[in-house]
Amino acid sequence: MKVLESLRYKLNKNAELSGQEKKTNKIINAFLEKTNPDVHLRNVGGYGIIAIFNGKEEGKNILLRADIDGLNIPLYECLKSNDQSQKSECKVQSSEFKVQNQYSHRCGHDGHTAILCGLAMRYGKKRPEKGNVILLFQPAEETGEGAAAVINDEQFKNIRIDAAFALHNLPGYAKHQIILKKECFASASQGVKLIFEGATSHASQPEKGNNPQIVVTTLLDAFQKKYENLKRDKYNTILTVTHVSIGEKTFGVTPGHAEIWLTLRSQNNNALNKLTESTIALCEYVAKEFKLQFSYSIHEDFVATMNSDKLTDIVEKSAQELRLSVNKISAPFPWSEDFGRFGASCPVCLFGLGCGLEHEPLHSPKYDFEDEIIDTGVDIFEKIVEIIRS
Repeated sequence: MKVLESLRYKLNKNAELSGQEKKTNKIINAFLEKTNPDVHLRNVGGYGIIAIFNGKEEGKNILLRADIDGLNIPLYECLKSNDQSQKSECKVQSSEFKVQNQYSHRCGHDGHTAILCGLAMRYGKKRPEKGNVILLFQPAEETGEGAAAVINDEQFKNIRIDAAFALHNLPGYAKHQIILKKECFASASQGVKLIFEGATSHASQPEKGNNPQIVVTTLLDAFQKKYENLKRDKYNTILTVTHVSIGEKTFGVTPGHAEIWLTLRSQNNNALNKLTESTIALCEYVAKEFKLQFSYSIHEDFVATMNSDKLTDIVEKSAQELRLSVNKISAPFPWSEDFGRFGASCPVCLFGLGCGLEHEPLHSPKYDFEDEIIDTGVDIFEKIVEIIRS
């Protein structure tokens, strides 16, 4: 549908980072106003939006979610053509391309939003037969902060949710294919920042300072061994060092400050929590041994997305009735999705929508959402609601 493609291009052109989706919020709200929802909440959990279409009869309240934030990956514009698809073909600046926006939707959140807006168009013309359809446009998914912000918003607390569904486009899978997994679909993860404070000294007198270098090297060695041991973990628990810094860029001063950044992942929330606790305990012990001050902070905290068996079966039945290919994967994805937070409030199901076997991967500078699957996304959501009400 051309109107949805145009909306997606506009969203991509105006992509904004997590928690900063002010223009995005304005674009979506303007679009939704034309569909005349029964309830229209414009700022939920920050720049989130909720549009509710009430059914003709009493029934279940079904939440359908799309994410709206972008990534810190530039959007390039081809100077020789207005073809939108060419914007995703350039990795670096050249005489033929210019930066149109410092941010872009290289994860497909513009497409997810367009799909939900397509639902709004359909329900705007014809309300659901039973129950209420709640369309949630969630901010800050990439940082793992948006779902919690929405859930804690008083406007959201007043809405009863019986079941929640979301989709994510998936490169590497056949176009229009529905990818399903009962129980864990996407992994839990945490970013952990480890900070060590010692004391600087003149580089000619290192003995007068307290250099955290030995602590860093000791811990990096321990983390590598832990990484190797975790390969045998049944929950595919992973520890990854993503950043290390010691001291300043100078030749005359010994280091007094050091940081190690880790990403911890697991298909099991308890296993992830235990890994985090043991990692912090190890750092506390080593820092104490070398008389360093130690602190830490948690970032981008995602819980595992645990799909309801019943809701997964409903998605499968919906795909079958639409004659869409279904791929039941055997292992959860190692990446994380903020949608998992809603699982504490109601049954949830996150599923994949294939966008092509040879498609560029998510978060690649050359990635672009596949417009052909927009209508498929609208159809599958609409069919899910139809089956639940029957």
